[in-house]
Amino acid sequence: MKFIVSIILLACLIGLSTSLFLETKGLMCSTCKFLWKEVKKELPVVAGEGDVELERVVKNVCGKFEKSVPLLGKFCQTFGHDALQDIYQYILSEDKKINPDKICVYTKQC
Repeated sequence: MKFIVSIILLACLIGLSTSLFLETKGLMCSTCKFLWKEVKKELPVVAGEGDVELERVVKNVCGKFEKSVPLLGKFCQTFGHDALQDIYQYILSEDKKINPDKICVYTKQC
């Protein structure tokens, strides 16, 4: 009997942890899309030396909204120069247009 109760409790814990992981993933996805939609408003197309401009706009959006949008401050801290360079190269390969949905899937936030 104790064995069955233990198995049921273990299954409940696994289900709960999976649920929490998916909820966190959903929040990060929403935060990611918000960030890139705001970036797109200021910089719809990236070209040539746009990596510097992209970094400037991302920092600007992060600074503007990090206190008012849940998780954005933490999310913005993950964007170092190397991460933005990688995203910049990805954007160039995607017709130089900022597509929030594709960027967030590419960065594994969605």
